[in-house]
Amino acid sequence: MSRRLLRLARQLPLGVVLRRAAAMVGRRLAAAGRRAADLACGSFPASPAPGPLGRLIGELPVAAVTANRGWILPLARLALDHRFDLLGSGWVEVVHGMACTGVEGHRYPAAPAVAADPEGVWLKGRINRANLAESRRLWRLVDPGYRPLDWQLDIKSGWRWREDAWSQTVAIGARPGVDIKLPWELARMQHLAVLAWAYRLAVAGDPEAPPADRLVREFRNQVLDFVATNPPRFGVNWRCTMDVAIRAANWVIAYDLFRAAGAVFDDAFEGAFSRALLAHGGHIVANLEWYPDGRANHYFADIAGLLVVAAWLPASPESDAWLAFAAQELVGETAHQFGADGANFEASTCYHRLSAEMAAFGTAVLLGLPAERAAALRGYEARRLRRPLLTPGPPLKPGPIDQPVPPAQLGRLAGMGWFTLRLTKPSGRIAQIGDNDSGRFLKLHPIVQPLSAAAAKARYANLDGWPGLAGEAVYWDEAFLDHRPLLAALAVLTGEAAFAEAAGGPWLDAVLVRALLGGRQPAPLSSVPPLSSAPLLAAAVADHAEGAAGARVGEGTLTTTEIVAPGGDLRHRLARHAWPDFGLWLWRSDRLFLAIRCGSIGHGGRGAHAHNDQLAIELAIDGEDWITDPGSYLYTALPHRRDAFRSVAAHAAPRFGDAEPGRLDLGPFWLGNQARARVLAFDDDGFAGEHQGYGRMVRRRVTIAADRLVIVDSGLPADAGPAFRRLEGGGETRAAFAAAVGVSPGYGKLLRAGLQTRE
Repeated sequence: MSRRLLRLARQLPLGVVLRRAAAMVGRRLAAAGRRAADLACGSFPASPAPGPLGRLIGELPVAAVTANRGWILPLARLALDHRFDLLGSGWVEVVHGMACTGVEGHRYPAAPAVAADPEGVWLKGRINRANLAESRRLWRLVDPGYRPLDWQLDIKSGWRWREDAWSQTVAIGARPGVDIKLPWELARMQHLAVLAWAYRLAVAGDPEAPPADRLVREFRNQVLDFVATNPPRFGVNWRCTMDVAIRAANWVIAYDLFRAAGAVFDDAFEGAFSRALLAHGGHIVANLEWYPDGRANHYFADIAGLLVVAAWLPASPESDAWLAFAAQELVGETAHQFGADGANFEASTCYHRLSAEMAAFGTAVLLGLPAERAAALRGYEARRLRRPLLTPGPPLKPGPIDQPVPPAQLGRLAGMGWFTLRLTKPSGRIAQIGDNDSGRFLKLHPIVQPLSAAAAKARYANLDGWPGLAGEAVYWDEAFLDHRPLLAALAVLTGEAAFAEAAGGPWLDAVLVRALLGGRQPAPLSSVPPLSSAPLLAAAVADHAEGAAGARVGEGTLTTTEIVAPGGDLRHRLARHAWPDFGLWLWRSDRLFLAIRCGSIGHGGRGAHAHNDQLAIELAIDGEDWITDPGSYLYTALPHRRDAFRSVAAHAAPRFGDAEPGRLDLGPFWLGNQARARVLAFDDDGFAGEHQGYGRMVRRRVTIAADRLVIVDSGLPADAGPAFRRLEGGGETRAAFAAAVGVSPGYGKLLRAGLQTRE
């Protein structure tokens, strides 16, 4: 790790290194004091929030929920049985002492099972001494006979963290095969919304729904289980503020969905719930993932989660300051993290979805604020936003905030929608550019299809050894690349008819946005058309043409690939769309979907979620994928696999032997910015671009003809391949451009050899 940090420091300007070092020292000093206090005095809040709990969701219509009962009810039964499919784990029952399958040969021994008694004696030796009494008190609120979930377990590798470890001492990526994202994913508790939807069906009289009381008790018990066994700032699930914020938002939304359908909770639970959300809000404010030289989706999640919590909590000087700060930062970060072209700045189409969800739901909360909470934006005290000394973060500006959602915010949301709509392939799946960790802010409407367990095992290599279900049992397979629910939510907020038409429905994301708005309608938004052209850099076109005519001495080999697609004219009704800030260039026609990556690596040159995919191609013909990006598969669990999937060898891009156009040795979430790719031509005939990541200029020209694409690469080494090759149809094209790493259509998922991402 120290060698990687040294290599990284050499790549950054001295001022950036010094600012980052100062911020790190400040955080560590603040953390040391907090740790000592938590170990000595405990970390639970002393009392619940003063006043009655808020409500963000009013009436909840049943029609759209009923239309989705086919997947809601089976997924709710799985959640009742504590069965979860987390990031490629397969559907497994999560219990203490479970044996896990392992990850590519890395498997850790099972921890002991537990006998969870009603008095909470079983928590002794697990919870740190200062928090034990309160944890036991909370556990006694759980229904007798409830089986606790193991929130500290990586359910794939079997590695288990400890409940009594202070969270900031928890290591990430320290052991092979161990993935901290697994317990984080479970602890986001995004499955609670499914229980709430099932409850709405139960109270409406659906004969196949689980009993309504059982659903309420399960929601209550799972929340209490987590609160009792995960004291604030202890254990793996307080390690990352982003996940704390996402969990808090999902708790509030699921709780309000239950109440909107008529559920009533006891006073003891509501007091514990209120205290827990106070702890979450305080933790977010004290541990913002804001950095002086770089912030991204983590900070955006911090803000969006804080906004939901603060909007829901009763008015107080502290919660009012939280709300004003979150409102201020949501709008500011939307402008910072989404370019003028509407695309997210992290060079990833799936992280675009994640951050766009935060912007969309956060905006809906602001637009629909109850009157008593909206008043806080006009009368808050900026000094009430308290953070630990030495921890960096932006200030809360003095108020009032008269217009929490300016028109520009809605315009940005429209741009996000156009990006998603245009990058959705004819298959209905988004073009997978950059990283995909399957992350969501709220998972209100997971898109699942039923397979037999045997068919799932035959499809996914990550299910090797998975014991979860018998061969013909139903396996609900989630399509992470289908982003239509986001489009539906954005359609409600922006009024863009094209989004609603493309999304179809009914989608429960749209149901929630309408419920959050509470009958309010955003101001009409004039149509914001997608960017349909990009500058033609005429001065560079001639230079490229000269190089493409034949390789000059010292320029390297020139190769030509023809991809023949018999049928109608590929150019019929051809349209171009470009996102220069993102670095993505697109052509669509009746037969053609062609996307080319060329531009920024994102995140201010950090490239945290970008790949070495400069000049890479994504191609579909007649609705069928011919060239596809392989995805991400895993992050810190297996660093060599992480690097393999973001390597140039995994993409349909020009290659220069074993060289990489951007360094991969700076850390799992840093990419060298050596390529500095730029576009030379973008028109109806095709594309030309170049990069210098190999220490010399490499260029690619793609020409769109009536029945074929012609790809000409120049500046390559002598052994780059045949000077000319002709590929007939999808089969030959897929074989020629197949990624050696396989294809991962979602985090932790790996298709078996020969399978494409069509699902």
